[in-house]
Amino acid sequence: MSLQTTLPYFARPDLLESVTRLLLSGANVTLFAPRRHGKTSFVRYDLLPALHEAGWFAARIDLWRNRDNPELGLVEGLEAVAYATPPRSALMRPMNLSSLRATFKVPGVDIQGNWSPATGPTPHPEASLENRLANALHLIAERGTHSLIALDEFQALADKGSDNFVAAFRTALQDVEGRLSVFFTGSSRDGLMRLFHRARAPLFRSAESLTLPNLGDGFVDSRADYLDEVAGVKVDRDALKLFFPRLCYTPLFLNEIVRIMLVRGNADLDAAVHEWYRAKFDDYYAQWFAALQDVESAVMVWLATSGQKTVNSEEAREAIRQYIEADAVPTTSRVQTAIRRLTGEQALEPTGVNGEYEIADQGLQIVLSNAVNQDLFRACVKRRAA
Repeated sequence: MSLQTTLPYFARPDLLESVTRLLLSGANVTLFAPRRHGKTSFVRYDLLPALHEAGWFAARIDLWRNRDNPELGLVEGLEAVAYATPPRSALMRPMNLSSLRATFKVPGVDIQGNWSPATGPTPHPEASLENRLANALHLIAERGTHSLIALDEFQALADKGSDNFVAAFRTALQDVEGRLSVFFTGSSRDGLMRLFHRARAPLFRSAESLTLPNLGDGFVDSRADYLDEVAGVKVDRDALKLFFPRLCYTPLFLNEIVRIMLVRGNADLDAAVHEWYRAKFDDYYAQWFAALQDVESAVMVWLATSGQKTVNSEEAREAIRQYIEADAVPTTSRVQTAIRRLTGEQALEPTGVNGEYEIADQGLQIVLSNAVNQDLFRACVKRRAA
């Protein structure tokens, strides 16, 4: 007998109530959370179905699908929604919950309720991106009693080269105000702050900002219940609850550890966690980490393990020297060069405080901070030095 290893979604009714109240008041909403904390799942499984059932036309577009050209990605996503084909027999049969909750799997685009997103070329290939953007927003605003577009990873537009496009987006949104609402999500606090506080985009300042709350004991209990019900595995709930903060309250990571216990068929949390740490490093980070320069890898480990956010102190540079087993402490300029490269790769991002940085990927933060992997990191450094 095969096991069902896709864990059920854990609903967020309190957050849904807060968001819908703001949207119904006429506000646009911005939701921040680190990656893998459940922003997209909340949009897909809570927000879009609830708004659709209330009579809204609701869709989601992921700007992360085209990080190299987010302006084009946004326009193409909006056009996939704007020119979507409605359900064939929507007017001939009564709606039911299952049809309302159905979405079509087009990469980066979800439309609630049996709509087929357009996949062909744009009807106006000769038009500028700004004109295509405005046209698509006007068409979407005509859907239903009210329309909502959820834009995932909106900070992708934070690059300064996008200023004119963002200004055009602001103007287009003003034209459909009262008919179309926008729900912005982002995983980079720095990127969102830079984008929403630009002088050329004052409309975005009026968006109500929320932070995705951490899931608590109820979520952990739901995972333990699932283990028990599906496989008869009775995990130590208290230990699981104590461990969840070490995962930075990331639901995906706890789900992955629960899945390991489910497949193994036993409740040995320590063994499952050890397997998760090693697999996470091998599958996601080992190749990237091995390609770093020695000071770059030392900077990452320092930020992950020291509890500090600056690498400019004498203490930090001495720790970096010890880590790379160098005779002399690296110069400030050498450390700053490493920081610039890591920031450019989006491995680090500024905290908003001058000279302070944090690791952008919490999975990498967790893996780097775990002693299980320290021997692997040092082996990478020694291989590079050889």
